[in-house]
Amino acid sequence: MSTRADQLLTRTLNGMNPTEHARLLTDEHCEQVPASLVEDPDWMSEQLRLRGRIWHTDDARVLATLWWFSTSSKLIAPSVASYVVTGEALSPRLEDLRLHWQPDSRLSGVTSVNVLPGSDPLESLAQALRRTFDRNIASVAATAGIRQRPLWAIATDALAGCLLWAGRAHGAADRATALAEPLVAAMNAPMPAPRYTGIESPARTTRLFTKRTSCCLLYRAPGEDKCTSCPGRPPEQRHALLRENTPH
Repeated sequence: MSTRADQLLTRTLNGMNPTEHARLLTDEHCEQVPASLVEDPDWMSEQLRLRGRIWHTDDARVLATLWWFSTSSKLIAPSVASYVVTGEALSPRLEDLRLHWQPDSRLSGVTSVNVLPGSDPLESLAQALRRTFDRNIASVAATAGIRQRPLWAIATDALAGCLLWAGRAHGAADRATALAEPLVAAMNAPMPAPRYTGIESPARTTRLFTKRTSCCLLYRAPGEDKCTSCPGRPPEQRHALLRENTPH
């Protein structure tokens, strides 16, 4: 990690609730591998094979979607968190990322080793995110033989969710989530607009959630159900389940 990146990460962590530091820190039980491996067809095929052991299916579409759903938000966490907290972004370029990889294919987090250059931080971040998503989605789709468009919807939800996470951790959720639309617009990618929804608790306090545009296909794995926030659930059922997770 470059000195500037180390300093920016420290500033970012100092501006966040310590309970949210884990996904930005290395895990001693994980191996750090270059994120550029996602463009290696053999490596990606192996990740899907390993993921099949977790979800007990060999359905390539399901496995690729679940892998991307869990990986996409981790890939962008360092750059989004640093931008929300400091106004300066750690690089999300694949060449600058190290995956905290576990032998079963899961990731505990990601480290960025460089600071993103550019005189316009939002524009620079948008373009770098677009390129990272482009490369990842192309590789995942090619490996599994599936369409790219649903993976772009997952990218939207990953970005929206990551901004919300970073904003809450920094104590500025409204300001962070307000960045979602301009970031996606500047990316000029084939992805839907990011959305949020407020869910009221029985105590009449409102908590913001990402209003998802994508489905992770978890329910297609044996013995699994749809996620709490799955857009495939009826709105009233989804809101009731989310309300249970809203602090009273």
